[in-house]
Order: sequence, then C-alpha cells, then structure tokens
Amino acid sequence: MSRDKAPKTATIYDFSHPGHKLNKQWPILDLVNARIAADFAVALSKQLQITLDGKGLRTIKTKYSECVANMGRTCIVYELTMHPIQGNVWFCMDISILATIVDAYFGGNAEVIPEDEPRELSRTELRVAGHIIKALVASVTSGWSMAMPVKVTSLGVIDVERLSNTPMDQVMVNGEMTLQLGITELPCQIIYPFETLKPFESKLRQEVVSPSPQDMQFSEAMQGELMNCEIDIRGVLSEMPITLRNLLELKSGDFIPLRDVQTVSFKTQSMPLFDARVGSTNGRVSASVSRWHLPVKN
Repeated sequence: MSRDKAPKTATIYDFSHPGHKLNKQWPILDLVNARIAADFAVALSKQLQITLDGKGLRTIKTKYSECVANMGRTCIVYELTMHPIQGNVWFCMDISILATIVDAYFGGNAEVIPEDEPRELSRTELRVAGHIIKALVASVTSGWSMAMPVKVTSLGVIDVERLSNTPMDQVMVNGEMTLQLGITELPCQIIYPFETLKPFESKLRQEVVSPSPQDMQFSEAMQGELMNCEIDIRGVLSEMPITLRNLLELKSGDFIPLRDVQTVSFKTQSMPLFDARVGSTNGRVSASVSRWHLPVKN
C-alpha cells in the first residue's frame, strides 16, 4: 500500500532583503555597540544613582519599513548627529522603559509595565530623559572612539508616526543593546542609515584591539613577587678533556690539573644570564659580573 506524498511547494526567497543583499560584515561595529552599551550604563548609573549594567547584543541590517514597524507606537525616538558621519542617527527606547527607569530613580521596584498608547511625558520623565540623552551622547562618543573620533549632538525627539508615513527605500543598521536593572532587562537600540556608514566601511571592517587599562597596583605586586623568586644559576668554572683510558686509571689521591678560566658564562635552565670574571675573595671562589645577556628595555 503506497502512501500519498505531500505536494512540494516553492519556498519564497526575498532577493532584495538586506540580509541576503548585504554580505559584508563590519566586526568593529559590534565592538563599538558593546562599548556604547557598557559606557551608557556606567554614565547613567552615576547620573541617576542607580545600578545599571549595559550589554551590546547584535548589529543587524533591516529595511527601513521593517525597522520603523518594529519600533511600535509607544517608542520614543531621539535624533542624533555624529560628525563627520553624514545623516542622522536614532536612539530608540519604549516609553515603558523610561517609566521603569524613573520608578527606579525614586526607589521603586523597577518593573516594566507595557503601555499600549503613546502619551505626553511628565515633567519628571522629561528631566530623567535629559539625563539619559546626556549619558548617551557621552557613551556614543567614547564607543565610536574605537573606530574614529565623532562629535555627537542631540537634535531632540522625532515622531514615530512621521517616520511611519515617510516611505523610504533604504537599509538601516540596528545596534541592539540592553540595560540590566537588577533582574529587569531594559532593551534599547541605536539605528544608523546604512548609506551613512558605508563611506567608513574600511574602518568598520578592521579588527581593533584596544589596550586594556593597566592595573598599577597588580603590576607592582606581581613585580614584587617575581623579584622574590629563587632561580638556580650554573656556570662551568673550568673544563679539561680526558680520555676514557686515563679516567679508568685514576686512583684515590690522583688529581686533574684544571686550566685557569678568567671569564665564565652563567646560565639558568640553559638560558644565558651574564658573563663574569672568576677570582677568589676571602678564600672563596667569586664571580664579578662583566656583561648581561638579558634583553634591555627600550
């Protein structure tokens, strides 16, 4: 008995989708996004006296229409400029996220309560929003310093409805991040028009390794411990060839005459340390350092 096979159907493939159209990756942009998120949380924590942790999630490319649709009607969008990058950049945060930060600022439980309709911000929310934008401007400046210096300026709030009613055929680059307030996650994002970043593609494609700040206290403690480490130093004071026949003929009381050696190389685990002139002091063999073999600091 044969079974009827399900008819095969064609799979829809959107060739114009930016996920397929744009195959060039900018690894430095992920690092910039992570740096912005971390610095944003630190700066905002200081200004509002609350404890926040920032984490950069991912940078993705989407169509303009999809980007605006994902914002939602209750999203607050701040417009920024980043000279010398042309065009404007958006910082997006839902109004419920702002309300949660305000609640935490006044000692509340910091619970996110979704809001369905857009509304006017209260005077307190506007004041806290000012702190948020101030911290954001500083963090975007420091984050982008990994790739290039930028001058960031806030242009104020723009209406999401106006963005929705402005059909544009362009690709947007979305830098997603989250602020951690206790166990509560507060998502937000920075959105760049792709065309504004494209001229700086070579900078964004490079892997930049930023030197981590040096912990002087740890370095000094580590250096002190290393200076107290004991090492074995070995040096051959004299050598004399002898045949196996002569060696076997040796008897108790025989002695082997050694040649006088004035300069001896001292080593530790076969690594040369220094040369020294060998002599005697107070009846003991002594060595006076004449030349170091250790690498010299520039």
